Amino acid sequence: MTVISPTIEQHYIPLSQLGERETAVVHMADLETDERRSLTALGLHSEVTFQLCQQGQPCIIQVEATRLGLSKELTSRIMVRRCTVCH
Repeated sequence: MTVISPTIEQHYIPLSQLGERETAVVHMADLETDERRSLTALGLHSEVTFQLCQQGQPCIIQVEATRLGLSKELTSRIMVRRCTVCH
């Protein structure tokens, strides 16, 4: 008998498809270097947990105590995974 370890499949979606009040973790961003630096300086970087406050134009997310307004064009290129157990 072969024992197979269960695998955890993680689904990544564009931030623009996240529902309001959902918590997610940034996985990867398909951004230009300058865009990535700017967002990192504001606290949005890979593996950071955030909550979506409002979808739309702008999309408003909260990273710790900071709220950021992001364009729909930008949020369509930031990949996230939904978080079921976040701190």
